[in-house]
Amino acid sequence: MALVPFSELMRSAEEGQYAVGYFESWNLESLLATADAAEATHSPVILGFSGIYLPHPRRQVREPLSVYAAMGLTVCRRLTVPCCLLFNESPELDWVLESIDLGFNLVMFADEKLGTEELINTVARVVEKAHARGVAVEGEMNALPGIHGELEAGNAVPLDDPRTARVFVERTGVDALAVNVGQVHTHGRSHMRLDLERLAALRRAVPVPLVLHGATSIYPPDLVEAIQLGVRKINVGSILKRTYFETLRAASAQVGDPYNPYDVIGSGFPEDVLTQARVAVQERIAELMHLFGSAGKAM
Repeated sequence: MALVPFSELMRSAEEGQYAVGYFESWNLESLLATADAAEATHSPVILGFSGIYLPHPRRQVREPLSVYAAMGLTVCRRLTVPCCLLFNESPELDWVLESIDLGFNLVMFADEKLGTEELINTVARVVEKAHARGVAVEGEMNALPGIHGELEAGNAVPLDDPRTARVFVERTGVDALAVNVGQVHTHGRSHMRLDLERLAALRRAVPVPLVLHGATSIYPPDLVEAIQLGVRKINVGSILKRTYFETLRAASAQVGDPYNPYDVIGSGFPEDVLTQARVAVQERIAELMHLFGSAGKAM
């Protein structure tokens, strides 16, 4: 079925009362793990990459977005389940605009350093170009605390205001809105509870699908209830990288000396540490697809 419009994914999710997961990739193994999980569970899915880290100035090696776009589009076009390709949450406007040209069919600009008016104007500019190309845009009024790992649970968490959220959507024209209702990026160190009453108020006020970022750090039963209240897209990142890294570390520790480097890196054999990490990520994503209620919905 390959790539479908984001609106189609959201319409099906609304009809089926489930959420579509966005499982953020960072390399070929994680991208294929996501695709394999979607096929195995017959789940619609959103694949994509971080718009924060790919253009980040601290990167030791520069990697062109075009390579990631080509890789993502190739994987998406081979899928038999409905999918979108997202360039996620980037503060780099030029990268977001380039992602539209490269074929991503869902994009997101976000910059916590901008004031309200500048943010609205910039997002509206992205929407204008994106919609002219048939590309959807996700928006966010306020970035979640702790994205850089500097915040622990227990800090005050700002909540989105329903009336302000409605105005933001009307002025920008975004196709989905990521909302803040108590979640914080603790990167799995602890679980946060959601303000479900605030979420319900936002659902009543906002005319586009709602999105939850930071799912790794949300109390799982609250995720289920959030879906029942109308959340239709959920972003997952930290738990996938934790799963990949911890599996890779444990698998590498089991490699004895001497070893055949062709077997343990890139062979695809059971002893390949990269393959072990990929399979672990696939299994974790499949679990989350069942939690989100999307498993079986692509049949």
